Amino acid sequence: MSEMLPNYMKIKKFIIQNIQSGNWKPGYKVPSENELGKLFNVSRMTVNKALRELTSEGMILRIQGKGTFVAEENNVSEMLEIKGVVNEVERLGKKHHLEVIKKEKIKANKELIRWMGLKENEELFHVLLLHFADSEPFQLEDRFVNKNIVPDFLNVDFNNETAHRYLMRTTPLTEAEHIVESVLANKEQVKLLQITETTPCLQLKRRTWLNNEVVTYVKFISSGKKYKIGTRFKYSNTGVAMRKTV
Repeated sequence: MSEMLPNYMKIKKFIIQNIQSGNWKPGYKVPSENELGKLFNVSRMTVNKALRELTSEGMILRIQGKGTFVAEENNVSEMLEIKGVVNEVERLGKKHHLEVIKKEKIKANKELIRWMGLKENEELFHVLLLHFADSEPFQLEDRFVNKNIVPDFLNVDFNNETAHRYLMRTTPLTEAEHIVESVLANKEQVKLLQITETTPCLQLKRRTWLNNEVVTYVKFISSGKKYKIGTRFKYSNTGVAMRKTV
C-alpha cells in the first residue's frame, strides 16, 4: 500500500503507526525534519507538510526551539479505545474465537454510498464475523472496507488477528465516529446469534477515516443482555476531558 501513497503521506503513516502502537508515548520527541528527510529520502518541504497536517489533526505538538512531540491527547486513538469484543469476552473469564461467515468483494449499495461516500456499484470488501465466548455466540461484526485504502484486507487470517487490530496496525487512521443504538436483529442475525426476534440488541456503528476518505464502516451487533459499552473520562485542571478509557 505504501507505494500508492505520496511521500508526505508515507511520513504521516510512519508517525501515526508509532503513536497508535504505543511505541511513541505522549511527550515523546519525534525525529527532526532533517532525520525524517534522510530516513525517507525526501526534501524538508515534504516532511514539513506531513508535520503541519499532523499538528492540525492534534497528533503532534511543535514547540519552537525545542522540537516536535507526541501530543498529550490523541483523539483518534482515544475514540478507538472502546474495548473490542476480545477484551469483553476475556473480562468475562471466557475464551474468544470467531467464525468467518462471509468474506467477499461486493458492490456499493445505497447504504454504503451514504455511509462511505462511495460511487454507485463501486467495489469494496465485506466480512461478516461471528464472535464467540466459549461456545456461545456473543457478537456479530458486519464490516465494510475501502479496498483502495486497504487492498490486502481479504488476505487477513481473522483467526489470528481481529479486523480491528489489523487496521490499527496497518492503516494511519485520522478520525473515528461511533453511533450506539438499540435495535432488533433481522432473521439472519437472529439465527447466527441464537436469540429470539424480540431480543433487544445493542448496535455499535463505527466509521473511520484516513483524511477525507472512509476506511471502514462496521456494525457490531450483540444481545443487550450480554454486551455493554462504558466510558471513563479524565479531566485536566481546566475541566477539559484529556483521556478516556473503557
